[in-house]
Amino acid sequence: MEKILITGATGNVGLTTLKLLESKNYPGVEVVAAVRDIERARKIEGIANCNFCQFEFDEPSTYDRALEGVTKIVLIRPNQVSDVSRYIFPFLAKAEQVGVKHIVFISIVGAERNRIFANHRTENHFKKLSIPSTILRPSLYMQNLSTLHRHDIQDHDKINIPGGTGLVNYIDVRDVAEAIVTVLMIPGHENQAYDITGPEVMDFYQIAKIFSAELEREIKYTRPSAIKFVRQKLVDKKMLLYVLTLSLLYNAVRGGKMNYTNDVFRSITGHDPRHLADFVHEYRACWIKPEKKEKVKRTRKSLRLPHI
Repeated sequence: MEKILITGATGNVGLTTLKLLESKNYPGVEVVAAVRDIERARKIEGIANCNFCQFEFDEPSTYDRALEGVTKIVLIRPNQVSDVSRYIFPFLAKAEQVGVKHIVFISIVGAERNRIFANHRTENHFKKLSIPSTILRPSLYMQNLSTLHRHDIQDHDKINIPGGTGLVNYIDVRDVAEAIVTVLMIPGHENQAYDITGPEVMDFYQIAKIFSAELEREIKYTRPSAIKFVRQKLVDKKMLLYVLTLSLLYNAVRGGKMNYTNDVFRSITGHDPRHLADFVHEYRACWIKPEKKEKVKRTRKSLRLPHI
């Protein structure tokens, strides 16, 4: 019997991984979502019938119950938890104590080189543990374009990302989730670290053209400075640590450090990751202007046939 605990289970990566694991319905596998608020989590579409446990990294009293019987962990560090020595390391010590057999840690691209990232310290800490681990370092998520940058595109027809003229590769969170589940369930990935990229590199001018073609209106890349980007996102009430981390990643784009792809995802899963153009097409409704959505809604309503 395997019991898998997913931390950050209602976040972007955690939720997608949770849904994928649940859909696989592996025999003899129990999946538990570690969340702060169980009642709130139950209202999320698609996971109402999942197993939940109340858990907080900054509340050690929740560790024992969350780790009871757990054999594997998908470890996703919340953005607000930056003091990993105080909140993440004690949790890992408890996991080691209870006999967890494998941890898949979701880091970020470049974390092994950049000491500023909290994930850098966490990656290094795994070297001190007896628990076998797998570290995944995805590149930038396509879903950032439909969440953090959504309203810039939808309302202002702009991509406000401080990437300069650098090239970047994006990966779909669904592909990251598939990689997580694969390395978690198939032996042979223990004590490995993988950088996972999308299938192509492009600059943000090219990305703007993809949006323009799909949305049938001009989307411009504004090429803001890092300072302007951070200020604007703080005005938009985005979390400071998250914005700063993204700013550092975009700085890596400007410096040419994301101008590459690899075949790691294919080697793990047996197929290629999704293309950005396909993602934009699939999620185009995210960036359609509200007034156009309402017009389409009224048109559809007017075309309904009367009851006979």
